[in-house]
Amino acid sequence: MPRLFKNAPIIIVILAVIALIVLMVYTEAGKEKASMVEDILGQALLPLQKGFYSVSQYVYNVFSDIGERRNMIRDYDDLQARLVDLEMELIRLEELEKQNERLKKLALFVDENKEMIVTGATVIAKNPGNWFNNITIDKGSKHGVGVNMAVVTDQGLVGRVIEVAEGWSKVRTIVDGKSAVSGIVQRNRDNGLLKGNNSLGSEDGLCRMIYLPEDSNVTPGDKVLTSGLGEIFPKGIYIGEIIEVTKDKRELYMTAIVRPGVDFQRLEEVLVVTNDL
Repeated sequence: MPRLFKNAPIIIVILAVIALIVLMVYTEAGKEKASMVEDILGQALLPLQKGFYSVSQYVYNVFSDIGERRNMIRDYDDLQARLVDLEMELIRLEELEKQNERLKKLALFVDENKEMIVTGATVIAKNPGNWFNNITIDKGSKHGVGVNMAVVTDQGLVGRVIEVAEGWSKVRTIVDGKSAVSGIVQRNRDNGLLKGNNSLGSEDGLCRMIYLPEDSNVTPGDKVLTSGLGEIFPKGIYIGEIIEVTKDKRELYMTAIVRPGVDFQRLEEVLVVTNDL
């Protein structure tokens, strides 16, 4: 008997379910008016029906919410992946735009210097350091590039080719300590020799213009061009601007410090002058 009372709730629920099923079958006969027994039984089971309905709706809503959350997570992941793709595409387009701007300037330089025959090249390597005394370009002998050919950009003189392979070449820039370029001051036509300031353990990205006449009136702000002497660099290519003038009492000439026009730290494309001028 105690066991019967212990299981009473389960028995009541089972009986209620059976009664509900009986009621549903009985009322399916299509009578227009319920009997007194049906009415009493329906009223008694109404709270249970409401309970079953509420539970079923709750369960439905729970699983529906789970499905919606899964869809939202999937949509979020898809949007995140799409966002990454769009960001990469934007970076690619921005890079192409910057490259296009640089190439336009090089093209304008070529149009303004029609006497030059040039081959465009891309910088593919730079030596360690801040100012890159030597660079490697992606054009070589099969492209018509040879040793001692001048290398320029729209900003000015880069340097000269010192080593050539079939598909690449090495260029010594004008800031390298081993570089030597014959230059002329545009304003007063004074000649001098430009040497790179960069050496092992000392780099400032500048050049020294030595052997200027002792009585030269060069001054900061003067522009320096290639003189054309030496048969390596074409005449009239911009080298840089004088930023300082010094004279050692022991020397018979003046020295000017020149800031190159080329930004060697951001150098990406160059032009190799392949014809003799």
